[in-house]
Amino acid sequence: MIRTFLAAFLLLAAISLHAQQLYPDNIYADTAYAPFYYGVASGDPLQDRVIIWTKVFVADTSRKVPPLKWQVATDSAFKDIVTGGLVTPSKEHDYTVKVDATGLLAGYDYYYRFQTIDRHVSQTGKCKTLPDDSVKHVKFAVVSCASIWSGYFNAYRRIADRSDIDYLVHLGDYAYDFADDEELRRMPAAFPKDVSTLAEWRERHTYYLLDPDLRAARQNKTWIAEWDNHDTDINDGDVKDAIKAFYEYLPIRVPDESHPERIYRQFRFGRLADLDMIDMHLFRGKEQYAPGKGSVLGLQQDAWLKDKLATSQATWHLIGNQEMMGSWLSEGLPKAFHAPGNGHVFDPGNWDGYPEDRMRLYNFIDSHHIKNVVVLTGDAHMTFVIDLAKEPKNKQSYNRHTGEGAVGVEFLGPSITRGNMSDRKVVPKGSIPLVQSISNSINPHHRWVNFAKHGYFTLDVTYDRCIAEVWYAPIKERSDKEKFGKGFTVLNGVSHWERKKNPSVKKSTYPEGNK
Repeated sequence: MIRTFLAAFLLLAAISLHAQQLYPDNIYADTAYAPFYYGVASGDPLQDRVIIWTKVFVADTSRKVPPLKWQVATDSAFKDIVTGGLVTPSKEHDYTVKVDATGLLAGYDYYYRFQTIDRHVSQTGKCKTLPDDSVKHVKFAVVSCASIWSGYFNAYRRIADRSDIDYLVHLGDYAYDFADDEELRRMPAAFPKDVSTLAEWRERHTYYLLDPDLRAARQNKTWIAEWDNHDTDINDGDVKDAIKAFYEYLPIRVPDESHPERIYRQFRFGRLADLDMIDMHLFRGKEQYAPGKGSVLGLQQDAWLKDKLATSQATWHLIGNQEMMGSWLSEGLPKAFHAPGNGHVFDPGNWDGYPEDRMRLYNFIDSHHIKNVVVLTGDAHMTFVIDLAKEPKNKQSYNRHTGEGAVGVEFLGPSITRGNMSDRKVVPKGSIPLVQSISNSINPHHRWVNFAKHGYFTLDVTYDRCIAEVWYAPIKERSDKEKFGKGFTVLNGVSHWERKKNPSVKKSTYPEGNK
């Protein structure tokens, strides 16, 4: 034991010295809680359970690691421990452990921790189970696209510190496969490689957890997460290694052990809301619902989602979705602009590349009289507030001034750090407001856009309404500041964002944020 401890101490000293030379600002292991250098996390809550996670640093991987003790309590002092047990880290899972802590009460806040046999204790994490039917209010923080090299994770820290947020929803691009050459702000001395093997994916996830702001968000909020293209790098062909590492490092269950690629799953917040986390990334275009007609979600997932929507007893139907559903039209753009895309839409790689299949979903929602569909989306690195209209430019079926004719709404949030028009030399920075205005003019279903800022958004849900608020945080330096951007309301039974008669939220529903 002494020899193992000494080896670990010497290796830690070497790592610390190495980090001082190679790591950029605000990247470091949590040495105060050795060997739990990478923090703790919780996720995939149900009414009676939640996943808790940690990783231990192991100096000698040739030796078997003793079990860890884990505890869940109602108080941070752990005087009222409600459940606990032992779990053994193994090389097979890169010394990460996940425990499905069961026997908990619905809608309850708990504290958890891990401990080694020689009484080294991890940080204390906070977690929350899903509520039962008595719930009247829930609030989410929604995030995506966090490149650790593109800037500081200030938004993660702000979420961690907010007392009004119940759960964190991550819509993908949690860990990036490569660094963008246009966004090299916080770089280690050794330029990060474009990862492809299991060892490289594990190394990338471990590096991410050297960021204290990310560790804080994982420690203080219960996560509901999914992947997107940068988490899995589908262009490499075989995504098994990326998927394995994602499941190892994120506090989530494997919904289907025989098909780990099927990450789609549902979370029920009593009768207030259902959250259906869907995956278009791994399935789009791989199957056809009719000859020559590509499916966005694949046949099984498509049937799963429609069944969940049709049979739901909840008031609100929230859909966690990686890439824009509601369309970003480019027809009508002035000729001076050389827009990406196919001349009709800016990005045919998202739902815009499958307009007939999207219409099938819209028609299903419409024909089944499903109200209160709210789509939560990431990926684009910019902010879009969208009415889900079947034909946005058809004035007979959709009224841009009132929103009538929409089948639901979408809020596409900004990136945590990954680049947008303010970071990439697409247009001069001074021209961004003009570009936003032109985009809105040719997209009548877009209520509001912002192409230049980073951060996250919140969704505040009650039986009467959903309020979405976007919050912006700087990324070029460490900062405790965040700025309320704008808020939008959708009322129960209405299926479109409110207009002037019920004005957009001008003041945040988070009182501390208005100071």
